[in-house]
Amino acid sequence: MNSNPQASSFSKIWSLCSKAFPTVIIIALFSSGWYMLHQLKSGHSEAMEVEAPAESQSSTQLVLPEGKIKTGDFQSEPVQSRQLQHVHVVPGRIQYDELHHVDVKSMMQGILSSIRVKPGDQVEEGALLATVNSPAVGEARAEILKRQAELRLAERNLRRESDLSTNLNAFLKQLDQGVGLDDLEKSFQNRPLGHYRAMVQTAYSRFLLLDGMTEKIRSLEQTGAIASRVIRERESEYQIARAEYHAACEQAAFDAQQAKLEAQAKYDNAERLLKISRQQLESLLGYSESEVSMESDASLSRFEIRAPFAGTIESRMKAENERVDKSDTILVLANTQTLYVEADIRENDWPAVSLQTGTKIQVIAPALQNQKFAAKVHYIGREVNPTTNVISLVATIDNSEGLLRPGMFVKVALPVGEERESLAVRTQSIVHQENRKFVFVEIDDRTFEPVDIETGLTTDDWVEVKEGLREGQPVVSQGVFLLKSELLLEGESE
Repeated sequence: MNSNPQASSFSKIWSLCSKAFPTVIIIALFSSGWYMLHQLKSGHSEAMEVEAPAESQSSTQLVLPEGKIKTGDFQSEPVQSRQLQHVHVVPGRIQYDELHHVDVKSMMQGILSSIRVKPGDQVEEGALLATVNSPAVGEARAEILKRQAELRLAERNLRRESDLSTNLNAFLKQLDQGVGLDDLEKSFQNRPLGHYRAMVQTAYSRFLLLDGMTEKIRSLEQTGAIASRVIRERESEYQIARAEYHAACEQAAFDAQQAKLEAQAKYDNAERLLKISRQQLESLLGYSESEVSMESDASLSRFEIRAPFAGTIESRMKAENERVDKSDTILVLANTQTLYVEADIRENDWPAVSLQTGTKIQVIAPALQNQKFAAKVHYIGREVNPTTNVISLVATIDNSEGLLRPGMFVKVALPVGEERESLAVRTQSIVHQENRKFVFVEIDDRTFEPVDIETGLTTDDWVEVKEGLREGQPVVSQGVFLLKSELLLEGESE
């Protein structure tokens, strides 16, 4: 009962403290955690505040060391205004030029006796390609030989009839002048007159005889020695002889002229028949022969197949000693110095239909490392193919270097739309990174800066720049990949 009041009070206080101690410990722990978290946040904020100025002070320019400048071999071009035109690229094929691609055929049935060329050979115009033996050709040549002989005979006959007519006219002229028979004989001893000599000379001799007799009778008429009846009879005979003489001269001149005309007609006909025979042979052979020889029957029936133009033997279809029929293809000849490019214009490329003949286009050959060739529009088809819904475009392309081959796949760049002047850079100058397009502008010999741009019209070589550059700025056109790699490495290091 007599307990100490101080001890009782202490025990109460101790009991209360022991109950409150865990709560205090928990509060202290929470306070310590909150303080430490606050300190971490404060430190991070200060660090961010310290680093932020450093980021704002960093530059996007690339400064390369001298070694990389030499390795990169950088080249730049100033931004300039250029004439740009929209281009559609369509697939195409290299084809033979139709005017310089032929099947060399046998014009007649026969035996292919020899072939002088092989695929890949270059031949000149008129070069001998093959020979064929054909009976039909032999018959045609034999007909020509016959017509030639007939023409020679007709020519000789015409020449003789012309000489006879000329000599007869001279003979009759001297008769009219009263030249004696002896003098006539001497003058025309070596000049042929044919049967006209006897015809005219007989009538002339009788005329001269009666003319002399009539003169003698007339001189005796005054003496009365001859009766007047006899004189009249002699006069009548003289008149008849003179008439017969003139008739003989006229008939001889007419006959000679008529014979000459007939000989001329026969000569002309023989010449025409020979020409027809030559034309028939030429239609069989496909070429003309200046002369037909009679060396042997084999040569008479043999004909040559020659190159119609200079070109290359593309393929060979027949072998020697093989029988060939009319129109059988023996060889394929083509001149590939000029080729065709054939492309199909579809609905989305329809503006290309308005291209005019002679318009320059570009042809790209993927098989030749995308080498580019110039071509000119030859023609554009007039009809749309109902199956494929396309229209054909054909262009001519120079192949004098022999790089292109028929059947090769190419890409054809067709210019469409109007040309317009715009700032442009080369296609290889533009860097694509995610959704960003930029170029590298040369600041000095070692410093380059990436500049974002907005592009527009694109051609094979140039790209329109709508925003981001001004005219005259030097833009890197060679070494762009190295600069892009350096830019990415610098971004990773940060």
